[in-house]
Amino acid sequence: MDKLLPPNIPIPTVPPLPKPALDLPRVEVPSYPPIVLPYSGTTEAPPQTTSSEEQKPSSEEQKIPAAAPPPSTAVAPPPIQPEVQEDESTSSLKPTLNNPSHLAETTSITLPGTDIQIPMPKAEIISAAATTSAISVAATLSATAVFKHLVTVFKPAITQAWKRVQKLRGKKVSTWSRQRLESRRRKQAHKETPVG
Repeated sequence: MDKLLPPNIPIPTVPPLPKPALDLPRVEVPSYPPIVLPYSGTTEAPPQTTSSEEQKPSSEEQKIPAAAPPPSTAVAPPPIQPEVQEDESTSSLKPTLNNPSHLAETTSITLPGTDIQIPMPKAEIISAAATTSAISVAATLSATAVFKHLVTVFKPAITQAWKRVQKLRGKKVSTWSRQRLESRRRKQAHKETPVG
């Protein structure tokens, strides 16, 4: 290989890389407080940690890399129960709130992934409401169709009666063709008049 290169030829030095004209993009890991869901159905309070326990790192916390956010120590507050003073108005409401027939009308659905239960009406109640709404819509549409048909049927009879009343009162009644001719003349005159 030395035979291929001629002697005494200097090898040029490698020039340094130029500085980038633009800064390279940086990505920061977002940190946010975790979502705390309310308790449902349990009366036990969650275990609360004291400030001295929070300061002591456990073996699991030591294994977490520095880039990860610290584990949350947020504790959900216990459920709030309002204080009710016993008087005549609230004592009359108590039997209706604890009425088993009121609770029998609803079922509860648990949200997937949580312990939250949502009360829903039973299937019988939903089907009755759907049937009622379908019947009311059908009745409204059929009544509208019947009304339109009756208007087309009774309109000639009503116009004949109106013409006879006008003749009895001594007023001039124009025929259908004369009314149509007058309406055409009015439309034509309206088109010819300049706007503005």
